[in-house]
Parts: sequence; structure tokens; C-alpha cells
Amino acid sequence: MLSRKEKGENEVKVLLLNIDSKLPNIALHKIAMWHKQQGNEVLWGSPMEIYGTDKVYASCIFTKNMQKISNLVGLRPDILAGGTGYDLTIKLPPEVEAMKPKINYGFTTRGCIRKCPFCIVPKAEGYIRVVGDIYDIWDGKSKSITLLDNNILAMPLHFKKICQQVSDVKIAVDFNQALDIRLVDNDIASILSRTKYKGQISFSFDYMNIKQEFNRGMEFLQKAEIRMSKIMIFLLVGFNTTLFEDLERIETVKSYGASPFVMKYQEVNGIKPIVKRNGGELRELARWVNQPHGFYKVMSFGEWIQIKGNEVKSDIEL
Repeated sequence: MLSRKEKGENEVKVLLLNIDSKLPNIALHKIAMWHKQQGNEVLWGSPMEIYGTDKVYASCIFTKNMQKISNLVGLRPDILAGGTGYDLTIKLPPEVEAMKPKINYGFTTRGCIRKCPFCIVPKAEGYIRVVGDIYDIWDGKSKSITLLDNNILAMPLHFKKICQQVSDVKIAVDFNQALDIRLVDNDIASILSRTKYKGQISFSFDYMNIKQEFNRGMEFLQKAEIRMSKIMIFLLVGFNTTLFEDLERIETVKSYGASPFVMKYQEVNGIKPIVKRNGGELRELARWVNQPHGFYKVMSFGEWIQIKGNEVKSDIEL
């Protein structure tokens, strides 16, 4: 995949393309770090710049953008492309995977213990394992770091270590992918209550059959005296739940005083929704909940739909 610069060879010019995200792409940053160590010039650009460079690497996360990357490969077949939205079989070479770019954004674990039907992580990353700590990510200057670990609470000793490191260097942490509420106990809740966070602490409540475990986890958080206003709950909609189940989950989160956040399912790697839903209804459900005004606090979803008039028709009468 990557050729090292040989002695006396002209400098290689490398172009990196992050197809579908404004967030840092860890794989591309590893490629950038490796190439810079070889003395090569690294450019971050746009698809309009695929010519005039020696090597082009592209990463695509979401399946909906697969055609964009396919079009680029059609124009320049030597583009090296990968990502969960394009080709899961493409892996970084070991020497590149070993790179640890200190961009205050990354992973300390990879993989997960769960096998959620909507999630690509088990297929892409396998079972959970430790891959580093905050000193592999933190640049030593930033006041905060963002961790992308998919289920760090599944490794409680490692989680405690990470929180202790965050405390030691006096920075804030964002567990960006949401924590697993099913794994919260007295000990975890106590650690969370003492940890400095960037923004809110997020958890997920993706489907109804974990409601009992969700309630238990929330009670542990309350017992640890964590302010509910600091907690955000991600709610996946449009995959395997009905509107009634979505509304029940929203109401459950609301009853604790936490903030719900509706996330519409985006197809990844060909994983299709199980329950067919009205797209307009899902859009308005997200608008009803996610807008800063918090309309879900002052009116029902049925009232919200009535206000919208003919803009959207719900699948059921509310």
C-alpha cells in the first residue's frame, strides 16, 4: 500500500481526502504521520485536486457517499481508498497502523462486546481490546481530548485508568461515541461524578428491550449526584423501533431531567433498517426534540405535527 522513500529519490507528494466528515479522520492522520516521517510532502485537499500529486488516499465513512469515492477511483484508478462506507477489507499496513498522531482525538480501545444489528463495529474492529491511553492522543497543550472508544465501560479497569490520567493532567474528556448505560454501576457512576467533561456526558438508549437496564443505570447516576442536566441520551430512530417506542423512550429520558437527542439511522455498509418508517415523520421527530428550543418539553409530537400542517404526515394518528 505504501512505498518508502528511497535514498536519492525525489520527494513524494501525497494528497489526503476525507470524503464525508469535517471531523479528524484517524486513518488519514496515521498515513500523514507515516509519510512525513519518510520526508514526503503531505497535502489535505478536496476531490478537485486528485491530479498533480504522486499518491492519493481517500476515506469514506458513510455508505451514502460511496458513489463519490467510486467516481474518484474511476477518474484516477490508483487512488487508495477505504473506510466503513467503501471497503471494510482495506487495512492499514502494520507500520502505519502503529502511528499515534497526537491530535487530541482518537481511540484508547477498539472493538466492542456487543453485537447490535445496526452497528458496523463488531465486523470492522472485532472484540474489544486496549490500543493505547491518553498520552498517545494528547498533545500536551490542549485543555481537552475527544475519545472515540466504542464501549470503554466494557473494560472497567482501563476506563478507571483513563479517567485517572485525565484527572492527573487536569484536562476535560469527551467520550464522543456515548457510554453504555447498561454497564454503569456504583463504582462507574462514582468515577464519572469526579471526572471533568467537555460538554455533556452522553449515553445511548437505542431500543426498547434495554429499558430496565437503562433505568437502573440512570438511578446509579442519580445516586452519584451527577446533575441530570449534564447528561445527554442518544436515541437511535429509523432502524428497528416504532414511533410509539420512540416517544416512550423520549418520555423516559425526559422523566429523569436528562436531554434526549434523536439520531436518524444512516445506512452503513449495506445494513438496512428492520422497521420501515416514514422519512418525513423521522425528520420532524428529530426537529421536535433536537432544536435548541426543546419543543418536546412544551408540546406533544402530535401537536408539533399539527403545527407543521401538510409538511409531514405521520404514519399513525397521535
